[in-house]
Formats: sequence, C-alpha cells, structure tokens
Amino acid sequence: MFHRVIGQFLENDAELCANIQVKWLENGKPVVDGPLNAKVKVSLSHDERICLAVAGKELQGCDIETIVTHRTLQDWTALLSDSRELLLQQLFSVEGSVAHAGTRIWTALEALRKATGVQDINLAIDSIKGDSVLFYDSVGSKLKVLTFPINLTRGSQRMVALVVQDINPA
Repeated sequence: MFHRVIGQFLENDAELCANIQVKWLENGKPVVDGPLNAKVKVSLSHDERICLAVAGKELQGCDIETIVTHRTLQDWTALLSDSRELLLQQLFSVEGSVAHAGTRIWTALEALRKATGVQDINLAIDSIKGDSVLFYDSVGSKLKVLTFPINLTRGSQRMVALVVQDINPA
C-alpha cells in the first residue's frame, strides 16, 4: 500500500519508485528509508476495517477512527483530559453530537502526534466549514489538522484527520 501511495506522490517516476523502502521505527512510526528519506514523509492509520496512508514532502500525520457513540460527555472529558473540556463542549454545541466532537478531537490529536512526535498538544479551532473542522496547536507546531466524517458503503461512520500545511503562512 505504501509503495502505491508513495508512487503517486512521486508521480510514478520509475527510477524513484524502484528505490522505495519503508521501515518501522521502534515507536511504530513508518518512515521511508534510503535515498528517498529526505524527500518523502509518510503516515499510516487503520481501524478494524480501513487503512489510510498518506505521503508528502512535509511532515505527515493521519488518523481514522470509527465514530464512538457509546461515550458520554463525561467519558470523553475523562479520556481527552479536563484541559480539553471547553473545546469538547464548543464542538458539541456546534455539532450537536458528543460522539462526533469527541472522536474529532481524538483523531486530530493522534494525527498531530504522528506528525510531530509531541504528546502535549494544545488543540484549538482554526475554522469550521460544513462538517469539516480545521485545528491548530496553539502552543507548538505551525501544522494544522483537517478533520471530517466519512460514510462508507459498509460499516459505521468514521472520522478522518489529516495534517495539512498552511500554504499562506503569516
């Protein structure tokens, strides 16, 4: 799967594609090994049925999770930490669904952690458009993470989070 995703990023350049080597670090993070290491960054996420892989020239992070419907607002607050309760309530008031709000925050955090390796992220909302929410880390990195729900042919609705680069940095 990674070979195909990386190949698409490299525009199927036969010479470059022939040198694709992926290895996993001790922490489970996949990296492109060898001469392409400086040119290609990757990330991978999966749940019980779906696998999501991304590749690009900048830091990459992605996450996909089934939208968890059995947790209460209190459950999500305990899982995400008290420091994120205000963000959770803010999203809940916009979305009307604690399941979407909690899963959205969870996936955004996971994607940013995969990209940066940083565990302590102060997530904040950059913008909301339709059912998509763009977050940023208000203290750390300049990366942003886009989250959106998807409906698949089979199975439960899922939330996707993708680290994105700001093409117009301030």
